[in-house]
Amino acid sequence: MSNIDTILQQIHMETTRTPGELCDWVNSKTSALSETNEGKRFARSGATLPKKLWEEIRPLGLFAFSRYGLRRDVKCTPNLNSENYDGRIDFDDISIPSIYVEITYAKDGHGERLRLEILSANGTVNLSGRISTSGTKASGRQTVHVENEFVDHLETRGRALEIVRERIVNKSNKTYEPNYILVVVIDDYLSFRTEDDRAVLVEYVKSVIDNVRLDFGEVVLLGSSGNYLRTICTRSESWLIQGE
Repeated sequence: MSNIDTILQQIHMETTRTPGELCDWVNSKTSALSETNEGKRFARSGATLPKKLWEEIRPLGLFAFSRYGLRRDVKCTPNLNSENYDGRIDFDDISIPSIYVEITYAKDGHGERLRLEILSANGTVNLSGRISTSGTKASGRQTVHVENEFVDHLETRGRALEIVRERIVNKSNKTYEPNYILVVVIDDYLSFRTEDDRAVLVEYVKSVIDNVRLDFGEVVLLGSSGNYLRTICTRSESWLIQGE
């Protein structure tokens, strides 16, 4: 087992922690991975464990910390298995039902992978420039190019809204329970960085939810920075906020 392999191990990734402890643990792992070029390559590789760390465990911690802060009577347990939730939140007060958190990351996963290739090769990449490729990856001759150009913000936001819609629709027409929460992670660095952007986002998500059968107690919009949290209730039940 290499030193990189020891940084992330599933048994430690699924350990129960308070929201504060979970966020601190995630920060320690991302810092450890960033210390070497090998660690950076592993973090950007799309391998299962770093992908779970970034796309599921980190958002779980950010969501729980945003809602419950430094409370020690709240416990978070990531779930890396194939069940239909990514983490569970329990309370020392057993009269409060557990909350099951399903996380979906509203991003262009394919585009992100291509940008990461450029970032790994060149040390920098344009975050909004158009992507083009030539050749095929299977042949080993694929070339990726990202335009170093200005892209109109409304165009960037429009593409991001469409991805948000796709992620929510993908979770529709499935059976969950009232104590399941859908956390949609959005880009509040670029696409939804202003209050106006977020107001547009909220109204758009409400319109999407109104037109699909979404079987969650809540839909929560979470900024990938951890600095934005907005809850949109989809059921009449109010018990979900008992643990707040």
